[in-house]
Amino acid sequence: MKRVLVCVVLLLGVLGLSLQTVAITAIVEHPALDAVREGIIDVLIENGFKDGENIKIDFQSAQGSVSTAVAIAKQFISLNPAVMIGIATPSAQALVNATKTIPIVFSAVTDPVSANLVPSFGKNPGNVVGISDMTPVKTQIQLLKLAIPDVKTIGIIYNSGEANSVTIRQFAKEACDALGLNIIDITGSTTVEMIASLNAQIKDVDAIYIGTDNTAASSMESISTVALREKVAIVAADIDIARTGGLIGFGFNYYQIGRSTGDLVVQILNGVSPSELETKILGQESLILFVNTDIAEQLAINIPQSILDRADLVVEDGVEKTR
Repeated sequence: MKRVLVCVVLLLGVLGLSLQTVAITAIVEHPALDAVREGIIDVLIENGFKDGENIKIDFQSAQGSVSTAVAIAKQFISLNPAVMIGIATPSAQALVNATKTIPIVFSAVTDPVSANLVPSFGKNPGNVVGISDMTPVKTQIQLLKLAIPDVKTIGIIYNSGEANSVTIRQFAKEACDALGLNIIDITGSTTVEMIASLNAQIKDVDAIYIGTDNTAASSMESISTVALREKVAIVAADIDIARTGGLIGFGFNYYQIGRSTGDLVVQILNGVSPSELETKILGQESLILFVNTDIAEQLAINIPQSILDRADLVVEDGVEKTR
């Protein structure tokens, strides 16, 4: 009997060792990036890849630290995983810089070409493929101007150390230039730095724009507290950022980004090479318009009916409603 138990334990151990590892890392945990991970895992389950049964999922957050992201990448390499997934630009860059052989799928990366993850959109040689969340910055700035016609100066909150945020800032500047708007950079590499910069410059801006910046997303409660105190509206490129004190949010459904990423991961687990798959931007049909009429009332802003008519999500009397 003891011999049978030992054999069962050994068999289970062998089966455990034979599980393919799916290594997932994100630069930080916040609602949008968490939704990406959730979407990936849901698609894996739907396609028969279940953690602890036929794959092992190893998730680690870099907690906002680039050096930690690099350390996680090195640790993942030692596991020889079947595939590695980098959520957000810094984590994806850490993985890509760590190996040229293990398949890598990136997700929620604004500009993968400028970030040196892939040479171009579409198919590329090598071990990297992924999904971009390149957001429609020009439309977001136009929405801000439409909602607040008297706006003259926009404060752009971002981490200048995030390559994705630098790209978004440049697009925002071009959009503001075209509309005759001034911009003020409100930067910080940590929450403390970002809020200090915001407090120092909040009185010089008429509105705030936040792109797909991970530091800002992690700092949003503090950002919204300052903005609402000073009666300054926030327009964001991320619905989850906008949900924490924003007037308007226009951006991608990050759970859907995760599902699209999961589709790539499933194909790789089934033997398809990353070089056979396409790096792409999520389609326009995945964009969502969020409007908070409670914030509008608090700031004495009259949201045009044209915006309300197009909104997918509207907050009224403290309740978020789907339209």
